[in-house]
Amino acid sequence: AGRRCCEVGAHERAGASMGKRKGSKGEKDGAPPSAMSQLDRDFAVSGLPDYLEAQRTRVFCGSESNTSAKYFGSAHTYSTKGFDNSQTWKEFERGLDIRIRRVDEADNTMEFDLVGVSPSFANALRRILISEVPTMAIEHVFFLNNTSTIPDEILAHRLGLIPIAADPALFKSRSPPSQESGNEHQEDDRDQRNTIVLRLQARCSGRNPGGKHEDNEYGKVKSKDLKWLPGGSEIPEETGVRFTVSQDTLEEFEGAPVRPVHDDILIAKLSSGQEIELEAHCTKGTGAEHAKWSPVATAWYRLCPEVVLLREVKGEKAEELLAKFEGLPKGVECPFEVVGGVARPREGPLDLMCLERIRALSGEEEWKDYVQLRKIKDHFIFTVESSGVLPPQDLLCTAIDILASKAGGLAAKLAEA
Repeated sequence: AGRRCCEVGAHERAGASMGKRKGSKGEKDGAPPSAMSQLDRDFAVSGLPDYLEAQRTRVFCGSESNTSAKYFGSAHTYSTKGFDNSQTWKEFERGLDIRIRRVDEADNTMEFDLVGVSPSFANALRRILISEVPTMAIEHVFFLNNTSTIPDEILAHRLGLIPIAADPALFKSRSPPSQESGNEHQEDDRDQRNTIVLRLQARCSGRNPGGKHEDNEYGKVKSKDLKWLPGGSEIPEETGVRFTVSQDTLEEFEGAPVRPVHDDILIAKLSSGQEIELEAHCTKGTGAEHAKWSPVATAWYRLCPEVVLLREVKGEKAEELLAKFEGLPKGVECPFEVVGGVARPREGPLDLMCLERIRALSGEEEWKDYVQLRKIKDHFIFTVESSGVLPPQDLLCTAIDILASKAGGLAAKLAEA
């Protein structure tokens, strides 16, 4: 689905937030006599010639390829036209807008609009969501018995990729081994502040008399078999993990026991007589170290589409335009509506099928001077799909805090220089 943003305010914000005019306004010298000259009503708020303002703020989606896809972020890009393309902090603050489109708690997904930023800003937020938001994941596995056909290393790797529902804010990160102490293997004390202990014990006892399986889950070891040990490790001499207090007595864990996010993740299949017994220890980390700590299944964005009628379409021509979108699937609306005999773009989200039909129409001889599909360069539609360890809205807030901290650190270093 896509969304148009055709209101005047959006274009005013684009003009205000993405550049400032130093010289005279409204000059159109050098503008090519093409469809670009029909953009006056859209870009009249800027001092740049229409074709340059269109090039600066829009991607034009043709039937075969896109044009003007490059983002012009340099302050001096349009200096020959007397246009300052830089941006002050106040202008960025006024132009920035985040609007939540939907939050699906069942699927752990969220979609929101990020408006008034550059692609580098949007990509920085995406990369932080993927690799810098901390979570808890299985890092150490201590095998007591494993007679299955899966080697210990492979089984440990599979366990590490199971998302664990635990708030990372309640735990500390383990410090890396210190070389100054002379012991490169020495770490922080392993206790209830930085470790979660899970136990897995599964055994396949064979078939019942008559040759029937015990149940439909015969021989299957799943993530639901991982049990939380709030009191800590049962083999502290081997693991080095010693809790001074049981985690389930702490107020933070009341009503929120540690568990796998999903109960039905298949870990292994056992044959008759095979057994797996182990302890799995979770620690705090980020996706930059290993993908198992990444809190999202995916985080991605796309530019916001914009449907425009370059000329007035009315009467029979308007009805003919609507006829081009007949036969759409149930629940998919035509991207145009006729009001007072005149066609106009419909407000609200657009289905991808409609956008592709509009793209195709823009390449037809009959409609190329009437219909155009654009994308707004500083308007991103962001989709975040959480792995379930934290709600996607919490991940977004944490990612923004991390980005702000990075910016603050850079500002402090520049002040010291």
